[in-house]
Amino acid sequence: MKHRIHRLIDRLVLGREHGDVHRWMDEPARYLGERHRSLRHTPLEVLLKYWDNPEKALSGLLHILADKAESRVRRWRRCRGG
Repeated sequence: MKHRIHRLIDRLVLGREHGDVHRWMDEPARYLGERHRSLRHTPLEVLLKYWDNPEKALSGLLHILADKAESRVRRWRRCRGG
């Protein structure tokens, strides 16, 4: 998912953007490509990273949920042929 969408979700839910959270979470995409979600995309990793900032932790959890939703929609579209 594009970072602008993650930042939009931040603004809608949290009232402000946390671009640094999304950059940290997706940094492994540079060398892992699509498989980057195997790193930094679990609630435990996000909570350990942002244990001292609940708003950033919530931004990271929203990031994970949005990515999962996007993946499910893509799979659903492929299965339906559209």
